[in-house]
Amino acid sequence: MKIGVYGGSFNPIHLMHKEIVTSLLDNGYVDKIVLLPTGNYYKKSNLLDGKYRMKMLELAFKDDKRVEISDYEFKNNLISTYRSLDYLKSVYPGDSLYFIMGADNLKGFDTWKKYEYILDTYNLIIIDRDIDYKEELAKYNGYKGEIVIASNVVTNSVSSSEIRNFYYNNENFDYSKYLDKAVYDYINEKGFYKKGYKEDISDTQDENEFYSNYKSSDYEKMSITTDIVLFSVSDIKKESYRELDKKVFSVLLVKRNTHPFINKYCLPGGFVSLDEELEDCAKRVLFSETNLDNIYLEQLYTFSSVDRDPRTRVLSSAYLGLVDKNKLEQELKTNAAFFNIDVSQDDDIITIKFYNDETSFECVIKETVNKWGIIKYEDISNDYLAFDHLNAIVTSITRLKNKIEYTDLVFHMMPKYFTLKELQLVYEAILDKKLIDPVFRREIDSKVTKTNKTRKTGGHRPSVLYKYKG
Repeated sequence: MKIGVYGGSFNPIHLMHKEIVTSLLDNGYVDKIVLLPTGNYYKKSNLLDGKYRMKMLELAFKDDKRVEISDYEFKNNLISTYRSLDYLKSVYPGDSLYFIMGADNLKGFDTWKKYEYILDTYNLIIIDRDIDYKEELAKYNGYKGEIVIASNVVTNSVSSSEIRNFYYNNENFDYSKYLDKAVYDYINEKGFYKKGYKEDISDTQDENEFYSNYKSSDYEKMSITTDIVLFSVSDIKKESYRELDKKVFSVLLVKRNTHPFINKYCLPGGFVSLDEELEDCAKRVLFSETNLDNIYLEQLYTFSSVDRDPRTRVLSSAYLGLVDKNKLEQELKTNAAFFNIDVSQDDDIITIKFYNDETSFECVIKETVNKWGIIKYEDISNDYLAFDHLNAIVTSITRLKNKIEYTDLVFHMMPKYFTLKELQLVYEAILDKKLIDPVFRREIDSKVTKTNKTRKTGGHRPSVLYKYKG
């Protein structure tokens, strides 16, 4: 069976819409048409709630069994043609889907999300208009889907916005030229599109009725993961005590042993179960993937790029973790390891080198700033890290550098007792710059307490130990 898919706001459904539908059916272009009113988030300030637009569609086509109406888009608050077609493909397996569009829409069709996928997977019916669209049409030849030109469909120039203006300005008009009688009566009954219109909440179900009719399966689902960016700072081995002290900044990575991204490195992470909170999930997956627990964690950022996970739609709630590696009581699992990181930035290009005793690699990412001053990152060269975890690591480094300037986070990476020099070296490793000793000590003085303990290292005289005041 050939099934046409006709989407639009239908705000309201008018006679031109109806003429297109009936002409396509009567002339044998398709055997059935599914009408698909857009989601309520569509960028039109006067868009009626989907339930009212659905009702008007039902009234307009109540006697035509060849027409079905789908609430998929407005229930899921979306306007995404390829996703709607994929959904309808699951509803009508084995049938051929034809997306119906006006010839004027061809001009910008290559800006639609996954337009090539649509052309390869589905078919198009183009409603002929009195415009020249040969050049646009030529661009879309060569794909697997069929493109059909419907040239005998009569259309007039009426638009939904004109009808809304008639009502808004309280103008008299001959509704029979524009609207089905049942639709016209329904609009007048409800007062749609008139100045001062407010939705009648008496139309709303009561709470018990709402829950009894609610079907979770009617709505799209997405998955959520927690991913942990666990940082540490450790000593660099010295050949002699005369060498300058220095520490190195590191991040914990896990080598994947399953698809997708098999054999690539990623952050410790996993899917949130239905019966656990985000932080509980973060603690659970950190232990299960690395054997670490009792680690300081704080929620960092939500990563939501649509294509960030090739398996399905997945949001990642990232957590920033800090640990003193010297205090770790558990051994890491064999596929988990700390990697030292060196970061360099040239204008908007950031290069990060990851290395340990076993391996090393380098990734490059670009920093962009939008008009609101919000920083985003885009991978330029990344053959080693899975998903968008390079983005998560760079975001975490930036956040940590900012936060240690005004919080006490750094002490989660320190032992109970430490020298001021050790503390300064941790700050320098994270900030990636040398600090002036007297200035640092003045700024840190209110956060630490001097103890009566000392430590002697190498050929140096004993150093006084301090502890965190918090």
